[in-house]
Order: sequence, then C-alpha cells, then structure tokens
Amino acid sequence: MKEVKMPKTILLEKGKVFKNLKMIAEGNSIGPKHLSVEESILTMIKGKAILKMEGKEHQLNVGDAIIIPGGIEHYLEIIEDTEAIHTMSVVNKIKMLKE
Repeated sequence: MKEVKMPKTILLEKGKVFKNLKMIAEGNSIGPKHLSVEESILTMIKGKAILKMEGKEHQLNVGDAIIIPGGIEHYLEIIEDTEAIHTMSVVNKIKMLKE
C-alpha cells in the first residue's frame, strides 16, 4: 500500500491576483485528500501522476495541465518523482480532508 505523504511546496512567484507554487512529490506515494476553495491549474514539469477527482482518474505526464475546480475533493497518486507548477489565486485556501 502506498504511503500518504505531503508534497513539498515552494512559492515561486506572487502577484496581485495569482501565485505560482512548485510542488515536489516522491514517487510511489499518495498525496493527502484535499480541496481548494477556488479553481487552480496544475502543470506537470517532471514525472507521472494520477489525479483522482469526482470518481475519475486523470493521467498526468510532463507537459500536461489540468484545471482543478474549486470545492472539489481530490488527491494525487504519485507514480514517479514528480514536480509540478500549481497556479492559483493569492487568496485561495486549501482545506485538508480526513481519510
């Protein structure tokens, strides 16, 4: 069974409306289940992952980008060591959910 691990996040840039975070996650793990209050965009720059959201699986490879709607529970299954850019509004809040 894959271990739930919190990915490392680094603030790359912050403007008046948007911010970019770099997410770094270890392969063969699962990110915690959470939701964002507002929609965001996840862009893969390294590795492979599966975004699980609303009963669907979205394969993510290098170069892929996906819009994650606000208020929707989701999590990532990290297949390989992964790096992604997560773009969201500066006022967006992330709520961690219990398993």
